[in-house]
Amino acid sequence: MSVVKELYFETKALNEFAGQPFPKEDDERDAFIEKLNADIEKREGLIEQVNVDDLNDGEKKLGQEIVKLNQVLNKRLEQIHQEIRANLTQLKEKKNTGRKYENPYEGPTTDGVFFDKRGV
Repeated sequence: MSVVKELYFETKALNEFAGQPFPKEDDERDAFIEKLNADIEKREGLIEQVNVDDLNDGEKKLGQEIVKLNQVLNKRLEQIHQEIRANLTQLKEKKNTGRKYENPYEGPTTDGVFFDKRGV
């Protein structure tokens, strides 16, 4: 099988896998991300093997299909990236809230602050 066909099948499989809903559980999410990274690395190796000068007409058409799939894949990967970023932000907020609950006197307080209105 030619490298372009392998790349097409790998891109299609990666696109289908990335199209699944992002898992909510931590362990499932980690496994999902690891498989996604492994598939992306495998696909990257295939992309490096493609020689554009040696492609026939059928492989060029397949290449155009790969580009279309890649655009859809990039959009989905960006959505996954945004979900991960939102999860990390929520985790940081939970940590800060937990710290404030455990030690409410840590950090600056607004009690006893005097603001001089004269601007001296």
